[in-house]
Amino acid sequence: METKLITLNEEKNVTLTAYIQPVGGEFWGMTKRPAMVILPGGGYQYCSAREADPVAFPYLKAGYQVFILRYSVNGNIEGCENAKWDAPLRDYDQAVDIIKENAEDWHVDTSRIAVIGFSAGGHLAACAATSARNKPRAAILGYPVISTTIPWNDTAPDASKLVDENTCPCFVFASRNDGTVPIRDSLDFINALNAHGIGFEVHIYSYANHGFSTCEPQLNNRDWCCNRTADWVSDSIEWLRETVGDFTDGVLGDKKRW
Repeated sequence: METKLITLNEEKNVTLTAYIQPVGGEFWGMTKRPAMVILPGGGYQYCSAREADPVAFPYLKAGYQVFILRYSVNGNIEGCENAKWDAPLRDYDQAVDIIKENAEDWHVDTSRIAVIGFSAGGHLAACAATSARNKPRAAILGYPVISTTIPWNDTAPDASKLVDENTCPCFVFASRNDGTVPIRDSLDFINALNAHGIGFEVHIYSYANHGFSTCEPQLNNRDWCCNRTADWVSDSIEWLRETVGDFTDGVLGDKKRW
């Protein structure tokens, strides 16, 4: 596997980390892989390390080329407007442009690029799903900010109001008692998806602290999460297989359900 670090904006420290897996050879019959773009959370103040590399590994294991976008954030700098809307969304589009430009060398199936985001990154993923120039094939939203105003980025739009018939299918997971981002945000987005006939799957767990990531012991106190919270990882991978296709005998086949 190759690892590459691409700087999108040196001044704002916007970077794209690429994990590129081989094709052919031992991976016989496989010439391209789907891609996953990871958008860590952090309230548009920083990009969480807990929602970056640890999230990449399960999707790499599932066969994806994985990219971590550390997008424009304000960085706790008074008066800083790095994350003023729509700078983070433009970062996302630029990142996907780079992935597409390098698709042949990086063995990426450009028709199967998905996105996953957490908290504020979930807001960015929701906006990518609804209004980006490079809309993903599917979006996974983890305890996403949707309609709640982010104190450090009050220019960010209510993502539920951006949903239309062209929004991609979405997988949403959150906890009922999230004390940072109210569950209402996820429900607002789900209701908007339902109103426009967009395919979705939802997992709202009985309890978990905000920012639970993959809910592994090294990332989170499991006493703060119900035992099923970590299931979102395997469930999202199975959902992706139904949504963007699966690997069959080394060849990616289409199993789109909507």
